[in-house]
Amino acid sequence: MKSGEKMDISIKPSDVDFSTFFGKKVTEVTLVGAELINVIFENGNLNVECPWRLRNRDGILVGATEQRGIGFLSTLKKYLLEIPITKIYHYEPTEDLIIEFNKKLYLDLFADSTSFEQYQLYEGDSLFLIGK
Repeated sequence: MKSGEKMDISIKPSDVDFSTFFGKKVTEVTLVGAELINVIFENGNLNVECPWRLRNRDGILVGATEQRGIGFLSTLKKYLLEIPITKIYHYEPTEDLIIEFNKKLYLDLFADSTSFEQYQLYEGDSLFLIGK
């Protein structure tokens, strides 16, 4: 690649309108198995079944593959409980999802399979989006 030449990664933001989730605060974070999580917020939830990480502008705070005993659940709760969702970014065709909290924290979900669902986002009890 020549200097100044941009790489075409062919990943584009989707047109999904996530505004119904903006301002909703996280009320609970629970474990599903060893490394999967469920993020519960006002009038909805997110079941995460793919690699994830929580980061801020300075770097990664915690991720799905932390060593046992690191206590990633307590770290997630420390940073996310009672914090509002301020933006959601969804990318096609990879189905990657980034949830921005309080304009300071980012929960990145990385789709990593063509065979399994990566995540399910619910508005209330209704399925809003499936990452496939």
